Amino acid sequence: MVNYQTISALVDQIPADIWEVLQEIKERRPAMMLLELINCRRRALEKQEPPELQSQTTNSYGTPPL
Repeated sequence: MVNYQTISALVDQIPADIWEVLQEIKERRPAMMLLELINCRRRALEKQEPPELQSQTTNSYGTPPL
């Protein structure tokens, strides 16, 4: 079950300028899911890391450790 209070607390931590960026994403890609947005960010970060760090920061499934 989802803990809505925790999600609400996280939402309260998001700065106003981030909400503006999210609104722009919603206007350009209204069907974009949160997971897709997170994956885009992960791929962008991986492109910035040297190859030797990439192998240390991902598990066997190619995703960052939790």
